[in-house]
Amino acid sequence: MYVEDLKNEFYGFLAGKRIFLMVHYDIDSICCCKILQSLLSHNHIVYSLAIIRGIEDFKTAFRENSEDVKYFVLINCGGTIDIVEVLEPAEDIIFYVLDSHRPIDLCNIYSNDQIRILSPPEEDAEVPKFDSVFREESDEEDEVEESTSEVGSDDEEEGRAAKRRRLGEEELTKRRERRLWEENRSKLLFEYSQFTYYAKASAIHMFELAWSLNKDDKEMLWLAIVAITEQMLLGKLEDSKYNLELGNLQAHCTRLHNRSNDLEVKTSLKITFEKDLRLMLHRHWSVANSLKFSMFTSCRLKLWSLKGDRKLQQLLAEMGLPLVQSRQTFQSMDLQLRKEFHGSMEKLCEKYNLDDIVYLSFILQYGFRNIFSAADIVYTLLAILETAPKSKDVEECFNTALECLPRPKKDVFDTGLGRAKTLFKVMFKTVQGALEMKQIITAGPFIYYIIQEGSLDWYMFSNLHVLSLLAQFILKAYVSMSRNRKATQLPLIVSAPKNTETGTCIVLGIPPLCENSPKNFFGKAFEKAAETIRCETACDYFDTSYFEIPVRDRVRFLDALTAILT
Repeated sequence: MYVEDLKNEFYGFLAGKRIFLMVHYDIDSICCCKILQSLLSHNHIVYSLAIIRGIEDFKTAFRENSEDVKYFVLINCGGTIDIVEVLEPAEDIIFYVLDSHRPIDLCNIYSNDQIRILSPPEEDAEVPKFDSVFREESDEEDEVEESTSEVGSDDEEEGRAAKRRRLGEEELTKRRERRLWEENRSKLLFEYSQFTYYAKASAIHMFELAWSLNKDDKEMLWLAIVAITEQMLLGKLEDSKYNLELGNLQAHCTRLHNRSNDLEVKTSLKITFEKDLRLMLHRHWSVANSLKFSMFTSCRLKLWSLKGDRKLQQLLAEMGLPLVQSRQTFQSMDLQLRKEFHGSMEKLCEKYNLDDIVYLSFILQYGFRNIFSAADIVYTLLAILETAPKSKDVEECFNTALECLPRPKKDVFDTGLGRAKTLFKVMFKTVQGALEMKQIITAGPFIYYIIQEGSLDWYMFSNLHVLSLLAQFILKAYVSMSRNRKATQLPLIVSAPKNTETGTCIVLGIPPLCENSPKNFFGKAFEKAAETIRCETACDYFDTSYFEIPVRDRVRFLDALTAILT
């Protein structure tokens, strides 16, 4: 069921109780967790925390703590599965679910008391009515049971006669009504669950709760900004919804700034709402590298080719940026060139097909030298979480990311920054190799690309969000180079090795570029293809657009998908 009053029915209800936080392994979840931790400390609420990467982690964490704790808070996990069926909890255990994954399982929505959903229902999501999906056992079945029990007491001849008796008109009508209800139910369930997508960031819901409690501050606002920026950069959110949320956050930014006194303004965080460029880490990298390895400029200028490289040199020349300056770090450049850089890019964007290079975002500043855009923080956190050496475990990476928020620690941030730069270089070279070697294959209704084990830094792409970024890069690069008029209408499937010991690979599908909505239909298609070829699957993800199958079945799996989507 949906919780309408978070202030009293969630935060107030948990006061004085011990709770268990189950936090998904992504940036929005970390931001949400950080805000919630601050709110819990205000009310002296005792809690434990577990990091959840998939459904198996979810089950394990619950099993190990269900005897000691009765109140579980699930952040970006559990909403899309039937929690009661999967975990089989005792009746006195209550789950509070704040999950941006969609669609939410109907059993969770219509749970009377045990499952409590903290996010409101979306206006555009049509949740089927209870009576259309759930139904008690029909009277017809009760009558059949009664007639069966009577057979034993009557004579055998009467029993056989009763079995041969034709169904009455009422019973036929009931069966027909039930068949029509079941057909309508199947249709409603398919329409409700055919797409996977993301709703508003969970960190924003948690910030709004802090605001209603009058416990919000600039640090919490920055966490909400980072969360919504992550959704935008990873293609989880429509541009219209991003701009709408941006307007709300700007209003909060102005309110919190006006609430601060002069002394606080000088010493605390300063958040400004301004234009930014779709360039990777350009404040912390050289302009030449940032332009070359950014997905936006790389695809628009086709920088993997000699012609594109010459165009980049021409762009730098027209901006009046000497090569020596462009190859230095941004902070080491001439002050005048730094000040003119944004304006120069805006002036030349139309000429070089970079129309959408400017977008609205927020900048964080504290002290004199500490200036970070929301995108800088997102890419750095992503690198910390998903490109760490194998010697580091999940808990260590999660805690390191927590330390980077809301004020990035210099040593932690610099380490993540270095990994992020390496990641974008590898991603660019992977896309360049895929195009030059013609490894992006057209398979009728979609295109696909397979990352082979042993290729350049292949292990990085076994992580969900890094693979998602690579998929977006490949699809945009392919469309920019393809002569096929229908290229923008083709979705992409990317596969990467997942576990070399067990011989499994991860498969991800993303919608075509012509779709304005990030809603993904591949979850249902993957399930159907796996059923068709009867292959073993290990679907441990809350987002069903990711799928894990044995490498030996991958070719048959793609063939089955081709048949289904044709």
